[in-house]
Amino acid sequence: MEVLTFINLSKLKNMKTKNIFLALIAIAFGLFSCADESKKPILTYEDAIKGGYAKLIEQSDKLINVLNETTINASKYTYSVEFVDTENGKLVTEYRLDLTYVAAGGASKSVTGFKTWSQDQLTDGPNGLRALIGIEITAPDMMAALGLTANDLGPGDQFRVEGFVQLSDGNVYGFANSSAAVNGSAFQGHFNYTLPAACPSDLTGSYAYEGYEYDFSAIPWSCSTDSGAGSVDIVAMGGGTYYFTDWSFGAYVACWGGGVVDFDGLNFTDVCTEVSYTGFTDSFGDKWDFAGSSIAGNVWDIHWINTYGEAGKGRVLYTGGADWPITLK
Repeated sequence: MEVLTFINLSKLKNMKTKNIFLALIAIAFGLFSCADESKKPILTYEDAIKGGYAKLIEQSDKLINVLNETTINASKYTYSVEFVDTENGKLVTEYRLDLTYVAAGGASKSVTGFKTWSQDQLTDGPNGLRALIGIEITAPDMMAALGLTANDLGPGDQFRVEGFVQLSDGNVYGFANSSAAVNGSAFQGHFNYTLPAACPSDLTGSYAYEGYEYDFSAIPWSCSTDSGAGSVDIVAMGGGTYYFTDWSFGAYVACWGGGVVDFDGLNFTDVCTEVSYTGFTDSFGDKWDFAGSSIAGNVWDIHWINTYGEAGKGRVLYTGGADWPITLK
């Protein structure tokens, strides 16, 4: 009677470190052979194809800051990887990165072998595997490889990096021929990554405002005041988009008692310090217009009017009397 061999996952925690490593690699790559061709599929470790991959140890933020040439030249992505194979990374003969630049408009440029490392450039990592510690991918290096200048870059552009690990048997492993387990969070496979070109934006906070020239004359009643003052929050929605918690700047509190409308449908977007209004519909479906608004010094003067017949103006003051770090498109 033929004895079939399976890997018992419940006993992995009792195996020696090397055996755990070997078993997990076979499972992670999802490649197997059969003990008997007439009785497949039967998973056996001995006949499994064992691959290799780069496992992420640590990394910095991924961002190419395209605010200006100085910030571009200072932009870099730093990360460390260790190499996983059946010999603790000693089978790796090459780690290669290919690079593609994709402009926001869709045009692209690529280079193969943007960076390569060989086995003699690896070191012993913190977990007993061969490793590369402190890899730096800089914006100037990428631009030089692709024949780009700082003037070519803009918000929404992307630098896409594809990583490949070649073993001593000649097999090459990348994202496409590795399993979901390897590429997922459990095994921390780090083949491909993208460095987006953008400008960091952080306008969140609480700001003093002065509301004035409230106008409700288009509706059948009027309010008893045409001005107010207080504080308003700028709330981040992600991707450089924000909203004010009170776009009426005190008018709704004076006339309605506040709390009658959600303002997150009205928003603005900051792209490399240039602000534009990008959301114009409140929770009641009324359209808002901000024509006549301006930013000068520490005052953001916002003029608003909506299709319900309400209007007003608000001066939002930047913290500490400093100038707003943005302009209005």
